[in-house]
Amino acid sequence: MKKSNRFLAKRFNKINKMSFCKYTEVHLKKISCLKSIYYDIHDIHPTEDNYVYRAVINKNDTPFDSINRIAFNPNPQYTHRANLPNQGIGYYTCSPDISIIEVCQDSLKTTDTRFFSLTVSKWKIKKKISAQIICHSKQTQSVGTDLMEFYRATSRKRQKEMPRKEYRKWVLKMKFIANQYAKNSIKCERDYFISGWHAKNILNHPNIDCIIYPSVPYKYKGFNYAFSPNVFKNHCLELEEVSYYTVQFDKDKIKNYPKIDLVISTKRFNKDKIIW
Repeated sequence: MKKSNRFLAKRFNKINKMSFCKYTEVHLKKISCLKSIYYDIHDIHPTEDNYVYRAVINKNDTPFDSINRIAFNPNPQYTHRANLPNQGIGYYTCSPDISIIEVCQDSLKTTDTRFFSLTVSKWKIKKKISAQIICHSKQTQSVGTDLMEFYRATSRKRQKEMPRKEYRKWVLKMKFIANQYAKNSIKCERDYFISGWHAKNILNHPNIDCIIYPSVPYKYKGFNYAFSPNVFKNHCLELEEVSYYTVQFDKDKIKNYPKIDLVISTKRFNKDKIIW
């Protein structure tokens, strides 16, 4: 039975306020928005200054010396904002400080640790990468980035292609998905399930290898890139520099901007080995 757009609007609004901790994956997969996935492809082109960054928390305060180890996670055993378990993923950002803040979030929320040492890599985009941009959440559009430009371009295109009622349904579904990516209240790993499920389906598309979405801990003022393994298989990124950083967060106010210190950087590599 087809649901009216008014019904969908009320239902999505209710779901966006919920925690999914007590629900099973079977229940969550029944949400109507997940039964049909829309694709709107934008290309990321190589330019002189088009870089992405990835941070990894060090073990025993020693920076990593393997490029493969810091490039992406081939088999994560957890659900996160843009992946489900066993879905290879590479989380990157548009700047080194965002990558540092992003990667520390789980530890900040679940432990008393406030000091971290990290290996942060800088990669140049060398080949075109096709991406889905998550841009329909009003709260992420309001912070002054160029997200609104992508939203307007995509909306104009869809409005020309779709009947009015179908266009309205598309808007409702895209806003719902975007609000899931922008979710700030995370009480358990399953609260990421809808955005993770959406990301898995998007990255399984043969012509899409990236999802771009605003950084939640950076108050939506920066962007994350979730790359599929194809980006690395096809050598779309080239490692340019690796740095060893330390970061200190406030003991009580973990959302405050932390103190970030650069310890050392290197551009020396030998096959898979990082030479410090």
